[in-house]
Amino acid sequence: MEGQVQREGTTGAVAVRTATEQDLAAVAALHVHAFPGSVLGELGVEAVRRSYKWQLTGPHDLTALVTTQDGTVTGFLFGGVFRGSTIGFVKAERWFLISRVARHPGILLRGVGWKRIGLGVRLLLRRSQAPVAEKPDAVPRRSFGVLAIAVDPTSQGQGLGAILMTEATARATAQGFLAMHLTVHPTNVSAVAFYRSLGWVELNEPNGSWVGRMTLALDVDADADTAAEQDPA
Repeated sequence: MEGQVQREGTTGAVAVRTATEQDLAAVAALHVHAFPGSVLGELGVEAVRRSYKWQLTGPHDLTALVTTQDGTVTGFLFGGVFRGSTIGFVKAERWFLISRVARHPGILLRGVGWKRIGLGVRLLLRRSQAPVAEKPDAVPRRSFGVLAIAVDPTSQGQGLGAILMTEATARATAQGFLAMHLTVHPTNVSAVAFYRSLGWVELNEPNGSWVGRMTLALDVDADADTAAEQDPA
């Protein structure tokens, strides 16, 4: 299997490998299970699958990983540099998403639901343009963004999250990234503690507040870094 390595979890060997389109149904089901309150999840497993398909096949520089145990997907991580990770999905699947919202009108009663739908409408009203990378002022230069990471709740406590992050960090370093970044909800104490245990630190806003952004400096080989500076392509 492409990119597969074996790592040791707390309960035995775990395979971590590059995700493929054939994994997306399992990834979507795991997402719904791991994030029961997410707006996308409330639109159904198929909506989630289509979202991750866009991340996997869209114009991104993507690293997509899954952990498997006895052939079953037990965790996943999607990261890299994303170009239109939201707008591309909304535009490509607008009619499907409209139909799903129509079937789940209760989502409109939630404040977060209104916000997400409002965002989708604004994105659809934008003029079509080629996807571009995330805004430079919002993303550290040459930084690998972790878009999503999840572990099956029934498999938690086995070190799968650490295995995924370790593999993602190794791949980001090999690709010449200088850092990694992600966003976590500030009140998710266990997640914040998990990232801190792996060396991540909070990235404060200019006014000194913290809204959930975290970063990890990577140990990039000096010669490789110099080469990358000279040849950004």
